[in-house]
Amino acid sequence: MPHDQNQNGHFDPIHQAHAIEQVLFVLQFDRPLNDVNFAKVRKVSEQFQSELPGRNDVQNIKMVIGPTGPAGSTPPTPVTVFRRVGPDGTVENELRVEPTSLTFRTSLYTRWDAVWTRTRKYFDAIIPMYVAHAKILGVGLNFIDKFVWVGAIAECRPSLLLRPESNYLCPHVHTAKDLWHSHTGAFLRIDSKTKRLLNINVDYIDENQPNGLRRVVTITTVLTDLMNQPGYASSEVAAEGASEFFAAHMKQLHKFGKEVFGNIINDEMSKRIALIG
Repeated sequence: MPHDQNQNGHFDPIHQAHAIEQVLFVLQFDRPLNDVNFAKVRKVSEQFQSELPGRNDVQNIKMVIGPTGPAGSTPPTPVTVFRRVGPDGTVENELRVEPTSLTFRTSLYTRWDAVWTRTRKYFDAIIPMYVAHAKILGVGLNFIDKFVWVGAIAECRPSLLLRPESNYLCPHVHTAKDLWHSHTGAFLRIDSKTKRLLNINVDYIDENQPNGLRRVVTITTVLTDLMNQPGYASSEVAAEGASEFFAAHMKQLHKFGKEVFGNIINDEMSKRIALIG
């Protein structure tokens, strides 16, 4: 039933053209850069400070928990974060540089081509400096999609949004009478060099808002292509080819993520957000 014909209410994506609240691009390496090389990465990253003006240099401290309780902490890890924050305090764009990883996240999603073009320039400038000293361990793409119920909460039915035969939803949620969480994951062998982690979290919850509670369905899609894993062929990437390697995996993950997402929401909503024609 089309959303505008449901007299009891309907779900809306959080944006007019799509439901994406946040997207995260991740590149992980098998070993940390030393202090000298990490300082060089930080220096190169400074070229983006005009568009990501909020810089923060911190030291992350990780606690080690043993079987009988806290056992101490590991040496602090240097982290440099460049970000732009909106008038309401929301982080709009953020580039996070760490000795073993490079991450960009944005809440200003429009369409894939535009967001990927902006994201790629950050990675293209920095990736070769990592690959000269470490192997690529993982390429990750994470989406958070959100749909908001419009109508009386008592009338909310996730079945108006979700695909009943979805491969990624626990069957019991379709008959649940209250709020719920559905989490699933698996490792997939993509080819002789690539082990893909698929993790899907679907949450049917109430969110606090300034004007009260709102009922939402949040779908978090976490995709990671892992390289140089036990039982897989070695994946050697030269510095000059690292950017294209990263881009190729992002293209594959984006395509795969759309297929997975389309198996979670129904055709009506898929058409509404232009996931399908």
